[in-house]
Amino acid sequence: MTDLVLPQPEAEQKNPIDELLADEAKLAEVTKAVFEAVDTDGSGSIDRRELKIAMESVALEANIAAPSDEDVNEVLLGLDADQSGTIDVHEFRALIIEVLKAL
Repeated sequence: MTDLVLPQPEAEQKNPIDELLADEAKLAEVTKAVFEAVDTDGSGSIDRRELKIAMESVALEANIAAPSDEDVNEVLLGLDADQSGTIDVHEFRALIIEVLKAL
């Protein structure tokens, strides 16, 4: 009598976004790189003007309407956890995580 050999399920491929979200070092690296691209004056924080430029750039790339001043203010207030009027890299991390989860 021969043994019945069942086919093995293919190894599940991990989603690269999930892998990135699970890897704190890589997530920090990505966050820092994007943050530095948006922090055009190199001050270590993103102000309203820099945020607006970044949001306008994303809108242009996505072929959607540019954000209003109200939209920019809403994002700034939502990310500015310490209410300093600017976004630091730690506050920006929350945005990166939400964007990655949405992909």
